[in-house]
Amino acid sequence: MARMSASEAAAHLGVTEARVRQRIDDGSLVAEKVGGRWLLELSSVDAAKRPARGRPISPLSVWYSMLALDAASLVNVPSVELPKIQSVHVDVPKMPKMPKMQVPNIDFARIDLEWPSGVAQVKSISPASRNRAVHRLASALAREDHDALLAWLRNRGDRHLYIAAEADLKPLRDDERLVPSGLSHPDSKMSNPSVAEGYVAEADLGALVQDHWLEAVSLDDKPNVILHAVPAKPPRISWLLLAADLAEHGGPRELRRAHELLDEVIADRVEQS
Repeated sequence: MARMSASEAAAHLGVTEARVRQRIDDGSLVAEKVGGRWLLELSSVDAAKRPARGRPISPLSVWYSMLALDAASLVNVPSVELPKIQSVHVDVPKMPKMPKMQVPNIDFARIDLEWPSGVAQVKSISPASRNRAVHRLASALAREDHDALLAWLRNRGDRHLYIAAEADLKPLRDDERLVPSGLSHPDSKMSNPSVAEGYVAEADLGALVQDHWLEAVSLDDKPNVILHAVPAKPPRISWLLLAADLAEHGGPRELRRAHELLDEVIADRVEQS
């Protein structure tokens, strides 16, 4: 099993060592203290990786963009034909500017009926943040860019890994604070009764862990509980979310199904446009 030090993990993730230790403490990074220093599992660090460049992306921005998609309000991004370079001796032409997009008019009154805890939070982000969020998701969909979609969705919240007794998995999946997803969702086509995966509100994470006796994962353990802690518990799991969950597992079957789901989402957007 590949391992790395806390300093190497910090460099890999583009964060400080202090932030790495915080994530070890909250269970979102798998690590073990050996000889007075932390060693982290490489696959855990890779799953937690965020894009290192640019401004930090708030999970609320990601959720706003998905609300816009859910409300069928995402504006199509016009394709832009780049000028061709005729010779290596000519000046490189300037990249054309991407067209500005208007913030979609989301029917919050309708969505509020099924997601009241989430709507109050996403409405708090600035219009500029809304515009950037919608543009990121709409642009990736228009380009049919799976990598860009998964990179954007990776910022939806933090992924926490735990160990639970097999007898405790069903009660955990049935807990109303958890929305089953990933390997626990039927649309994954690989539902695994030996694993509990789903979404939980950040505010409920600690109590859920305590109530179901979930234990932190050490380097030699194989986690059987994956909790995605997000600003507010979603009312349902979209195929975008499910694709993001499966891709983070990294296995060939999971990745294949993730890309199938993304193709379905893209095809649906093409039909609506």
